[in-house]
Amino acid sequence: MAYSKLDDKNVTAFIPGTIVDVKVKPGQEVKQGEVLVILDAMKMHNRVIAPSAGKVKEVNVKPGDRVSKGYLLVSIE
Repeated sequence: MAYSKLDDKNVTAFIPGTIVDVKVKPGQEVKQGEVLVILDAMKMHNRVIAPSAGKVKEVNVKPGDRVSKGYLLVSIE
């Protein structure tokens, strides 16, 4: 499991890749460590996790999207 972050509320891609699955939707409550997104990078599925508990404010990706390192995936409030 991995996450990259601007802060505890904005989860970004830690490596370039393709979104395989999105596990959350706006308005959903999440716990610290909960899987938010599955990111395929270098033929490996990486689980991107919540750095902190809160409510999902925004989901900026959908399955099939290609993202670069640092791309904002999910915002938590």
